[in-house]
Amino acid sequence: MNQSKNLGIMSKDELFLISKKSVLIVGVGGLGGYVSSSLARLGVEKITIVDFDKFDESNINRQLFANTTTLGKSKVEITKQQLLNINPDINITIIDSRYDENINLSKFDNIDIVFDAVDNIPTKVLIEKHCSKLDVPLIHGAIAGWYGQVGIILPKTNILQNIYSNKKAGAEKELKSPTFIPAIIGNLMVSEFIKYYLNKIPLKNKILFIDVLDHEYRIIYSYQHQK
Repeated sequence: MNQSKNLGIMSKDELFLISKKSVLIVGVGGLGGYVSSSLARLGVEKITIVDFDKFDESNINRQLFANTTTLGKSKVEITKQQLLNINPDINITIIDSRYDENINLSKFDNIDIVFDAVDNIPTKVLIEKHCSKLDVPLIHGAIAGWYGQVGIILPKTNILQNIYSNKKAGAEKELKSPTFIPAIIGNLMVSEFIKYYLNKIPLKNKILFIDVLDHEYRIIYSYQHQK
């Protein structure tokens, strides 16, 4: 795949480093569709995707691979097909299953980094717990209405568990998810992935809150400040 347009901010060696990372994306709906597409266009060669769901009509407003031809079809199957259309050289593993306590973690032994692109709090906290077991970093993303958040969570910091303690549902249920927010937050997650591996001052153990309506961007959680 032609990578010439990615070389303005990265050297060939840096782009090669990025391409060799093995990535797990949990959830390939709103956030996950944009994350997976951008990773494919960056040349990432090994991508594992997990999702149990099928596309429905309510997904079309915001999910990159949802359209009238994919309704009722498996999200992981369609995403795999679309990623291979972008870059036929990607090694894609699909797991058409709900991500829960029964997931087989041995399937992720060779994963370098995980993207949290799910839309429910218990699963987010579970992914964080599993990343600690696997000793891999987690790139967190969340969206609701005009708002979103992004951060990189290192193993055994339990940041999401702390943030979401006593919460069972996020604001997305009430505020919904407009067309443009998944693209903004999903691509910020990818930019943090690049910054993490290229040592470009990423949001390591920090959570950035993003208010697109009022252009407010602030750190709402920083692990190093915790006692």
